[in-house]
Amino acid sequence: MANGTEVQRGRITLCPFGEDFWSNSRAWYNDPEIIALTSDDQSQLTETEFRLTIEGDLNADQSVVFGIRDEAGLPIGIGILRNVDPVHRCCELHITIGERRCWDKGYGAEAISAMRDYAFDTLRCHKVLSTPFAKNPRMVRCLEKCGFEREGVLRDALLQGDTFIDVVLMGVINLSHTE
Repeated sequence: MANGTEVQRGRITLCPFGEDFWSNSRAWYNDPEIIALTSDDQSQLTETEFRLTIEGDLNADQSVVFGIRDEAGLPIGIGILRNVDPVHRCCELHITIGERRCWDKGYGAEAISAMRDYAFDTLRCHKVLSTPFAKNPRMVRCLEKCGFEREGVLRDALLQGDTFIDVVLMGVINLSHTE
């Protein structure tokens, strides 16, 4: 599936993950606060490690990767639909709004809504899942704002440094397609 197509939603545009996203995305993925809220591995990624991670998604048959641009066309984040399953018609949504100037301003909700609708309308998914860390309440609230519901908590699911952390299992079902 590789690279997503262009989708406009409010102030954001989902677009194919192009060259201008590489350096920004690596900086976002190495931001200590973003690492703490999204990764069990607290180490920073080298250029090679980061490229291998993103290229793995770009080359995976079951993933769609989007760059996220703001209204000025500047890169502000990355979104990935992983484990797209055409048989069970579900996928997992992962998103990072890396530009701090865009935090708490609704960009994440616009991007999540656009990715959710892409999964429903283009990929024909019946369900979209997301698994934010419980210690990331901003992400949990954002997903809830976009129609996701808490389906459970995976207690002590990941070891981050010396501490076990909980993961919230969230999902949204496409009720408009009941076939």
